[in-house]
Amino acid sequence: MENEKFISQELEEMRSQIDILKNQLEKQVIVNDTHIRNSMKSKASDINRTVGATIFLGVIALIYCTWFFYSQGLSLLFVIATSIMLATCIILTIAQKVALGKLDFSSDNIVETAKILGKIKTHYSEGHRIAIPMILIWFGWLIYEVISTLGPSPMTIGFCCGAFIGGILGGIMGFRINRKVVRKASEILSQIEELKNEA
Repeated sequence: MENEKFISQELEEMRSQIDILKNQLEKQVIVNDTHIRNSMKSKASDINRTVGATIFLGVIALIYCTWFFYSQGLSLLFVIATSIMLATCIILTIAQKVALGKLDFSSDNIVETAKILGKIKTHYSEGHRIAIPMILIWFGWLIYEVISTLGPSPMTIGFCCGAFIGGILGGIMGFRINRKVVRKASEILSQIEELKNEA
């Protein structure tokens, strides 16, 4: 009888220890889940700021280039084409910002969040396939316009050199922005996978 009572007490104590351990594990999972979601929100905010800055610079470029090329007497067709190209880039970037605004890391629907983020990542990782040929064609047209309008002169050489240097610097900056967005998006997608595995 005494032996049975002792075994019963031991079992009760073991149950109690198991309950305590379960509660600790549940709390740890909740803390870990919250930490991952906060980290994802922070990275998404970084992407959002980067995209916002790109839109701001794009609007400045649209206004300045339209005015400058027109004031230099370049053809109206070239000025309009440049404005359309820049406006299209701005609209596409605004579309990415709108998509970013739809991300909700606090809800349980992380599958939809991953889908939206995957599209944003693809836009920034694959965009150069269209952007590079388009910029090269535009740059060639710019040089042709400058030479046709200003003729062979020191000013033409200076303008072309300035445009070339500006193009290189702009390309480096664009590449770095794209790489940053892709990197942050990849990190968030990895964290979403981590959350899915814990669920």
